Formats: sequence, C-alpha cells, structure tokens
Amino acid sequence: MEALLVEGSLPANLRGRFLQSVPHPAHGADPVSITGVRLSDGTAAWHRARTDHSLLGTVPSLAPAVRDGLRIARPVQDPRTGEWHTIATRPGSPLAEHVTMSASGSVRRGRCFVLSGPTRIDTVALTPDHVVVFDVSVVHDRAAELIGLRTPFAWRSSKQARIGLLPRRSRGNPLWFPVSPCFVPDAVNAFEDGQEVVVDALRQTSPTGPRELTRWTLDLGTGEADEVFLTYADSAIARADEHGRGHHETYGTVGTTVFRYGDAAYSFGADHRLGQPALADEWLVIPVRHGASSDLAVFDATDLAAGPRSVVRLPVTVPVATRTAWQPLAYPIR
Repeated sequence: MEALLVEGSLPANLRGRFLQSVPHPAHGADPVSITGVRLSDGTAAWHRARTDHSLLGTVPSLAPAVRDGLRIARPVQDPRTGEWHTIATRPGSPLAEHVTMSASGSVRRGRCFVLSGPTRIDTVALTPDHVVVFDVSVVHDRAAELIGLRTPFAWRSSKQARIGLLPRRSRGNPLWFPVSPCFVPDAVNAFEDGQEVVVDALRQTSPTGPRELTRWTLDLGTGEADEVFLTYADSAIARADEHGRGHHETYGTVGTTVFRYGDAAYSFGADHRLGQPALADEWLVIPVRHGASSDLAVFDATDLAAGPRSVVRLPVTVPVATRTAWQPLAYPIR
C-alpha cells in the first residue's frame, strides 16, 4: 500500500480504516466507489475496498442507496449481536421490508409492512426492542421519473410525517407517532428510557430548508411525540458514540466548522469543505477538501478547539463524502 504524508503526529492507538463512499462516474447506474485510508502505528496508507455484489457489499455501513431496483436505507449495526438492519423500499410502492443481515452482510430474514405511501427512506435507527422507521413527507414521483429527473422524488407538505417503532421480537406492525412534516436524511441514534424512546436525527422541514439536529421523544403510553430542535448541522454528522444506548456525545459539521454538540467547535476557515466525521474511540476523523487538495484531519474528540492533532495529505483529489465509516483493524474486512 502507498504510504501517505502525515503532518503532525498520528495517535499510536488509532488503528483502523477510514472509509468513504464517493461518486464514481464509471460505475453507471450505481455511481459510487469506496476509497479509504488505513491508519496504524502512527502511519497512513491507501486502502481500496474490494467490489462485492451482495446486498450490502464489503462495507455494510456504506451500502449503496440503490441496488437491484431497491432503495436501501443506510444500515445500522446492533452492537450486541453484530447484525445489520435496514429498510428496503421499491420506488412507487407503499410496501417496505425490514431486512436483517449477518455481520458479513448476508441476508438472514425479512418482513414486510406498509407505509403511508411510496415514501423515500434514507436512514434507520435501532434500539434493543425496536427498529425506528421514518415515514416522511418526501415520496416517489412517477411524473419526475418519466421525464428522467435524476432524483424522482417530490416534497409533499400535506403528507403526514410519522416515526414508527417496529418491534424486533414479534411480528407486529410499527407503532406510529405523528410528527411535523419533514424529511430525515440521517439518524444519529435512538435509545429506550423507560416507557419512552428517544430518537436523535437530522431533519429538513422544507425542500430547501437547513438541516436541523432534532430530538423526538416517543411516549409508548400516550402515542405522542415531543419534538425539540437541538442545533443546525450539515448532512455530515457522526453517528453517536453509544449507538442503541443513551449516547454521550454527538459530533457534526456546519459550514466550515466541526462541532461537538453543546460545548466545543473548531473552524477550518473559508474555502474548506468538510465531509462526514467518523468517531474512532476518543478520536474524530474528518475528510477535508481545500481547493484541489484533499486531506484527512484527526482530532482529539475531547478537545476539538485545539485543532487537528494530525493531517493526512492525500495525493489525489477526492470528492467530499457524506457517507463515511470507521472500522477498527480487528474488524474482518475483505
């Protein structure tokens, strides 16, 4: 593997692969490829993931949004069992399928349920007892598809958005909670707190509106959802550090700034573009683009204001990715 230039000092205990799904025009109908950087023992090198034609591919958390005519929500992994969970939909149909896969991505089981329409579902969240489903106000638009629009979906403000809790241990249907009209591009986390389920996610309340980090508290007793705005964030937000459990920190980017929700931020300055951060234990890894230069910045997650501890210089220009993942070297990657 090609060694990469590092400015500063990479943490010796940062051992894994930072991977990102980026556009690749040579790939036709599924124009993405996975590229990455291997960090180990204070050094950095290129990593190229092998191609796979299974449902999830070689890197489950970076599964393609569309495969074999199905739209696949970004999968989430159960930290206890290693299984992956996603929601698959077919454009134009109100039917959805909860798909459960092994740690390697092979399908183990699936079950269907009905949405309120041909909803676009981009993300899913998980608790020990529930799969969290986002039945939102963006739907498949047949007319847009017929005229060849790249994204055949339309905003329907009149469509009631709702969040569903699909039971994991029974064959029941989702318990639905009405929420304000919105689109949810990415979930951060969900966890159970007694008779309540707390869901943190990015949402948009209009087609061109800003993305808001939002917390919904779903009351299983009353069937009502409490909705609280937390902060603004771009589409690039790190998954929580305690997925499926009450998390401690949430990290994201807005404009040229990386932040930890509540108390810390660092700005890269003008003309920088930031991709989705990935949390690697006590380190935060962020793809950065400045003009024609592409870098990988490594922060101490507990001290963002101090700036990057190290920067890996990439020899080629890489598009800023909003779908990234960190996988420790101990994790079996083919």
